[in-house]
Formats: sequence, C-alpha cells, structure tokens
Amino acid sequence: MKKLLMILTLTLPLAASFTFAAEDDLQASLRGPMFNDAKAALERANKERAVVLAPTIYGKAGAAYLKAEEIFDDGGKLDRIQGLLADAEELFDEAATVSVRIRARISDAYQARLDAQEAGAKDAASKLWTDAEENFFDAVRRLESDRERGVDRYAEKATEGYREAELAAIEVSLFTEIENSIERAKDADADDYAPESLQRAQSLLDQARSELARDRYDTDRPRDLANTALHDARRAEYVSALVKRLRREDAAVESELLMWQNEIRAIAADLDSAVYFDDGPKAAAAEVRARIVDLQQSMARSQADYDQARDHIVALDQEVERLQNELGGESRARERLNQELARQQQQRERMQRMEALFAPGEAEVFRSQERLIIRLVGLTFASGQASLAPEHDEILAKVRGALAEFPQAPVIVEGHTDSFGADLSNLDLSKRRANAVIEFLLNSGSVSAANVSAVGYGETQPIANNETQEGRRKNRRIDLVLYPQW
Repeated sequence: MKKLLMILTLTLPLAASFTFAAEDDLQASLRGPMFNDAKAALERANKERAVVLAPTIYGKAGAAYLKAEEIFDDGGKLDRIQGLLADAEELFDEAATVSVRIRARISDAYQARLDAQEAGAKDAASKLWTDAEENFFDAVRRLESDRERGVDRYAEKATEGYREAELAAIEVSLFTEIENSIERAKDADADDYAPESLQRAQSLLDQARSELARDRYDTDRPRDLANTALHDARRAEYVSALVKRLRREDAAVESELLMWQNEIRAIAADLDSAVYFDDGPKAAAAEVRARIVDLQQSMARSQADYDQARDHIVALDQEVERLQNELGGESRARERLNQELARQQQQRERMQRMEALFAPGEAEVFRSQERLIIRLVGLTFASGQASLAPEHDEILAKVRGALAEFPQAPVIVEGHTDSFGADLSNLDLSKRRANAVIEFLLNSGSVSAANVSAVGYGETQPIANNETQEGRRKNRRIDLVLYPQW
C-alpha cells in the first residue's frame, strides 16, 4: 500500500501538468482561427492611421477586441467571444474606411502634423504641439460623426499650429547650441576682446533664422550658416580667453605663436615641404598652397597616365581577341598565345603577392621598364648610421618573401642618404647601407652571391624634400632593383 501511495504521489502531479499543457496548447490553437479576421481588420486600421484619424471608432473596436481576449483567457463562452470579435472586425474596418475619407478631407492639416512630428515638435515645442493637436482632433471628431460645421476652421488652426511647432522645433535643433556659445563668449568678455568674431556669429545666426523662416523646407542653407556661426562663436570665446591669458603671462605671446607655427609646419611636413615664418605666416601659407597645387597637378597627371594605361590594356585585350578569332583552327599558334597570356597573368599575380606582403609605409613595389623595384621606405637608418637594427627584422623578413617570387632574378641593392653631410661621406655611407642589406640577404639565404650586387648613390636621388625631417627620413632608404625574366 505504501508503495502504491508513493507512485500516486509522484505521478499525479505529472499527469496534471500534462493536462494543463494540453489545455494550453488547445487554447493557443483555438486563438489563431478565432482571432484572425479581427486581427487582420486591426492591421488594416493601423495602416490607415485610424488611431489618429478615426480615434472614437478605433477606440470602440479596440475595447471589443480586448474584451474578447479577456473572456477567452478566462475560458468564457465562445459565442460571446465570437460576437465581440465580429463587432471589433466591423468597427476596425469602419475606422479604416473613415480614416481614408478624413485624411483626404483635411490633408493639409494631416501633412503638417507629420512634418511637425518628424521635426521633433512634440518635445521641442510641446506647447505649440499640444495646441495644434486640440484643433486637429476637434476637426477629426466632427468628421467622424459626419458634422461638417467648424471643420475647416479647426483644420486651418491645426495646420498653422503644426507649422509653427515645426519651425520652433527646427530652430531649437539648429540654433540652441549657437545661442549658448554666443552667451558663453559674451560671458568671457568677447564684446571687448573678440568683437569681430562675436558680431559675425550673431549676424550669421540672424541670417540662418531669416532663411529658415523664408522656406522651412530648405534647411541646407540655414544649417550651413548656423554651422559657421557656431564656429565663430566658439572662436570668439577662445580669442577672449587667449587675450586674457596673454595679458597675465608676459612670455605667452611667443609661445602661442610658436604653437601655431608648429601646427602649420607639421602640415607642411606632411606635404613634403619646408616652411619658415621670417615675416609672419604669409610666406608659409603661400608655400603650402603652392605645394598643394603641385600635388593636385601631379594627381591629375597620374590619373591621365592611369586612364591612358587602362585604354592601352583595353586595346590589347581587343587585339588579343581579334588574334584569337583569326587563328581559328591553328591550334599551335593558339597554344602559344594562351601560354603568353598565362605568363602575363602569372606576372601580375606575383606582383600582387609582393605588394600584399608589405603594409602601407613599409615598401612600394612598382615596375620601371624591365626592372622591378622594391622601395623600402620603411627601412630607414638613423642619421649617419649604416647598421641594421632589431626593428628592421620584420620588414627584412617580408623582403625575403618578396625575393622568393623571383629566386633567379639578379638583384641590385641601392643605398641612399639625405642631403645632410658632405657629398663624399654620404656616398660612402650609402654604399655601407647597401652592403649591410646584402650581408643580411646572403646570410639568410635569400639570394646567391652571384646574383646580387650593391651600389651607393649618396644624396643624388632623393624621393622627398630634404628640408623637412620627415623628408630626410624617407631619403635614408634602400631600393632593391630586380631584373626578372618577364
């Protein structure tokens, strides 16, 4: 008997859980078919924005639907649930139909509401938004109940209110930060120390407001004016703080000028140019501008060369296709042509593999006539030094991988220096640098002694401006020149 009781104690709860699970599954399976039609009607009403355009009817439909769900979840009578769902479906469909009619009737107000909503007017201009909403829903409720009286008046008020709210919201998003910056500049005494910047910021802000008021749908021009105004206001604040500091610190004027000069000098160095400030910033600015023009012209020439090379490749491809067509059944000639194309493809793949070995700033791989050049811009030497250092190990390992693509090609290792130092000493230094690289290549088994030689060019072949520190660093380099059998 005790054993039987124990079994019952263990199994009855499990049976009950299975029963409840089965009931839950049954209820879930019943909900779908029973609620589907009403749910579809609900989705149609939502698509037509009935909650906004037919809120009274939509609310009645929603109440019926929720009540049906409540009774269903409580296990109530199916006929009661079905009646409520039928009412909900009918009301949702009516709400959708009415919404289409009302949207067409007060389309201007509805569009104005959408525009204001998108601009964030509900939060940024809450009072104007609320007032417009009251007028809008007054018009909607009248149309819902088929009362035309007063609809146009309320719709016009709603349209005007939404437009004002939209404009206010745009102004907040565009102008609040500028106004705050102008106030901070004034607090920093910009009226006295940076009046031109402050006045310009205020003037641009006024122009931006005027442009926006003239056409609230074209915000590009106001945004551009506002952005410039913001930076002018910030500059006014900066200049005010700077003038105050310069008045407190006697030596600060020169330090400030040197800071600005160093920033300009760094930009010039990136452009491979040297600048000086003997008579203020004009000469330095002119040098930077001239260098930019040179680079732009060089880029234009490179683009032209690239376009010409691309056109040449296209012409070659067309010639190859023509030859292939002319060859017809001459299988031997076609085979030679295919072999040549395969050889050229192999060359391109080798070049791509070599280029992929090096990160930007480590090496440049390019062809010059029948030569293949690996310019090791990342393998630089300290000024006056010719010894390889541990930091060179990584790039030298990549050099070994590159040379392995053409194991039989003769290699000339070229050494180069910057312009600092005497010509003869630089020539000797460049040879010693080239010999240091050859020694590494021979010791690592990357090349054979019969296929490698060294030459030093000193300072005679610079690739960068020797008047800048960065340019001199680039000139202290090694070039590997290969003569592969293409």
